[in-house]
Amino acid sequence: MDETIRIPDHPHLAEWMKETNIEGKAFRGELGEISEWAARKALWDWPVGCQVTLEELSERALSIQMGLTLNSMVDQGLVDMEWSEEHGEMIFSLTPGGKEWAAQNGQ
Repeated sequence: MDETIRIPDHPHLAEWMKETNIEGKAFRGELGEISEWAARKALWDWPVGCQVTLEELSERALSIQMGLTLNSMVDQGLVDMEWSEEHGEMIFSLTPGGKEWAAQNGQ
């Protein structure tokens, strides 16, 4: 059976939390790493007092973290983002600078 938790009061969010991971250490941006901000923000998706599985909460936190990461890459000029009417969602693609960065970093 999936472990469930009861959503506590919706926690405070602050920008500095994007720089700290859920272990209280500096956020490194590694695959699967979740910032304190994303973990807290995920709790806001459910009403206070309801129960949610840890798996659902983790998936939502990872989704939020991916959004933060993609937005950061857009801000840095590494990725372009545009709406696709055909797919009904945002489409991301590497910019020439993003392709250069990926080549230099072995990605």
